[in-house]
Formats: sequence, C-alpha cells, structure tokens
Amino acid sequence: MAKNPDDLIVFIMCRKILLQIFKFRFLLFLISFSGLTTSDVFGISPSQSDGNKTFFKEEIIRVVQPGVFDFQSKDFLIRMRAWGVSFPQRNQPGYNEAIAFTEKMLLSTLPKIKIKQEFDTKNLKVVEILLVNGSLNFSREAISTGIGWHLDKETNRYGPFVLSQLKAKRLNLGIWSNNFNYQQIQSPSSLPTPRLPGMINSQRSFVPTLSFWVTSFGKIHRPGCSFYQRGRGNLTSKPEGLDCRICGGRKSK
Repeated sequence: MAKNPDDLIVFIMCRKILLQIFKFRFLLFLISFSGLTTSDVFGISPSQSDGNKTFFKEEIIRVVQPGVFDFQSKDFLIRMRAWGVSFPQRNQPGYNEAIAFTEKMLLSTLPKIKIKQEFDTKNLKVVEILLVNGSLNFSREAISTGIGWHLDKETNRYGPFVLSQLKAKRLNLGIWSNNFNYQQIQSPSSLPTPRLPGMINSQRSFVPTLSFWVTSFGKIHRPGCSFYQRGRGNLTSKPEGLDCRICGGRKSK
C-alpha cells in the first residue's frame, strides 16, 4: 500500500474510475441481454438523440403577390397561383388588403392542393387551395369578401364562385366599393394582345362614341364603373334600363 499521501490520493481516484468503468460495462451487458435501447435506459427521446438531424416540413413559405405563393415540397420549391380568382395589382385600390389576406390565410400552412393546370402562361402552377381540413376554399373566400374577383373563363363559370361574387357585389364589399375599373387589369392566364400599326391608324378614323354596359338585370354602367363589363350583359350606345347608382349610368356623376 502507498505510504506517500499523494500516492494514496491517486490510488483512490484510479480505483473510483475503474469502478465506474466496471458499472458502465455491466449496464451495457444488461441492455444487450434484455433488448432495451439506450433511449429507454437513459430517458433520451429520439428527437434528442438525433439533435443534429433536420426534420423537413412541407408548407407555404412565401407570398409573392396576392394569390401567388411559393410552396416548399420535399424535393422542390414550387411557385403556384390560386385558381379562379384575380386580385388588384400593386399601386391599385385593394392591393394592400389582398396581400394581407393572402399572407394571413396561407403563410406557414399546409393546405390541401388540387392541381387545375400544370402551368399557365407565366409558368405558374394553377391550383385549388383548400384550408381547415378541406372545408374552406381560398379562392371562394377571397371572392365572397370582395378581396378579389372571379375569373369565370378560367373556371367555366363555376357555380359557387359565381354566387359568391354576386353576394359580394350586392353587399358592396371590398373592391366593389371602389370606383375603379379593374377590367383594365389583364387576367393572369391571358396572353398579351398584339396591336398592329394598321389597326391603330384605322381606329383613328372613327368618331369616338360612348358605349354603355347593360347587364342582364337591366342596370346601365358607364366606362370606369367597377361593374363595367362584369357578368352577363352587352355593350350599346343607346342603353335602356336603370342607371347605376355608383357611376350614374347615362348621367355621369
């Protein structure tokens, strides 16, 4: 036995270390014999033991503009557009409300997505977006609250969207309360219309006339009205019916 006090301390420390090593080896033997895992014995969850691993989550990560967003899938980042609805463009009435609505409804969510068109003319995948376990349609909600308007040609006059827009118009919600002609905004799926010099010159020879929009309900709207060329109706220079209370119809306000 060591007589030097320092040697005695070293001897005791080595003995303790050897004892701990023996206990640890004995515990590993019991684990392998009983079929338990280190997570069961030491109380470490799989997420803690794999702390260095990153777990992937599919979701909408970015809103580019109203109705257009980036969806992060397992392998790709895909830019998509909501089907059947269009929104005001930047610097136009209702744009801020539309971008805020899109961010509130879509950011950091994992909706059910149905592909309606692989790619439109702007290389966007056109999709129907279903939220809250499929019970809430993003496009229909935007149309019914007056945040956007129905692209009836794209949906082939899809019934629920048509009814939602009629309700928003009747209640004068959102964009329908603005005295702004959104008809000048091109549909996101439409192709640019070329204008030839010959066509422009020929138009200059005509005397300009004011064309009124008469809806199937007999309401008369003048150019610049938010209802101008909306829904069913026809253009005429001699309208008959009831004047619009917003634009004045035949009598400009």
